[in-house]
Amino acid sequence: MMLLRLIQKNSVRRFFWIFLQIVLIVCIFGFLFWKAAAATDAGGRNILAVFWEQPKRWHLLAAAFAAQFLAVSLTLIRWRWLTRTLGLECSYKDAFRIGFLGAMLNLMPLGIVGGDAVKAVMITQKNSGYKSQSVAGVFLDRFIGLLGMFLCGTVLILLTGFHLRHEMAAETLTRIVFFLTACSVTGSAVVFLPFFAKGHFERRIEKIPFAGGPCSKLTRSLLLYRHHKRCLLQSCLVSVGVHLLLGLSLYWLAAGLFPVVPGLTEHEMLYCAANLTSMIPLAAGPFEFVLAHQLYPLFGTGIGAGLVIALAYRLTTILVAVAGAVAAKILF
Repeated sequence: MMLLRLIQKNSVRRFFWIFLQIVLIVCIFGFLFWKAAAATDAGGRNILAVFWEQPKRWHLLAAAFAAQFLAVSLTLIRWRWLTRTLGLECSYKDAFRIGFLGAMLNLMPLGIVGGDAVKAVMITQKNSGYKSQSVAGVFLDRFIGLLGMFLCGTVLILLTGFHLRHEMAAETLTRIVFFLTACSVTGSAVVFLPFFAKGHFERRIEKIPFAGGPCSKLTRSLLLYRHHKRCLLQSCLVSVGVHLLLGLSLYWLAAGLFPVVPGLTEHEMLYCAANLTSMIPLAAGPFEFVLAHQLYPLFGTGIGAGLVIALAYRLTTILVAVAGAVAAKILF
């Protein structure tokens, strides 16, 4: 009876959390569309009406899709490297089949958390008895992805001079990116200190009530990567390439939809800054809000055009996930 009540209680909480996320997403997009509906160009015409009337450069839109598809494929190859490094069985077939399924689930209310959880569960099913290693591979893959984004964002902010701007949005985002980069780089370096090599950290974690055992096993699996520096370096380089490709995809989408947009370097920086919101467990909304409402206006692109570009990027993400899942199902 108590177990049934617990399950019902958890179900209610899960339903409430998903409902709350959907409400937040609807509110964010409602606000953006309301602002975009009032946006006009220099001639006083509604920017959304102008968008529908002007010709599109379809070859750039197709190139944006290809760049994003390649970027997602590289993340799956990176995840396979990290998984195989711990001795787990994971073929390219498994990586693409599971990975694109995870990419589709990333679009659900739980966001990247849901996709990562499915990847960990499915790879554990193929490697029974290696749960901590499976979770460690997914966790480290996500961390390296974020590390690459932070590093790219820092370099691009410095290259574009974005850190010299005095607008509140620019100053806030610059501080956040610099802070996250410093924390992630420092944390990555600290792991290689002798304190961790001798197992002191694992023994301390093991003493934590209830969660000590699982956390200790996960930590032990993560620390195994210290002996595979080449794999870590390759994964970090791939991560940098992935984010540059995604920034390129955003630029090609903007250039394919509008005749005048910020340059490639600016779009690379815009992508990294806006994609900080990927850490928020919402499938959509925060990225579009930061990109369209906070960042694009700083570069002379109105909120209307910014929203169209952000929505085009989101649609491309959905198409890539669906196309990848279908292709993996047919080919594998």
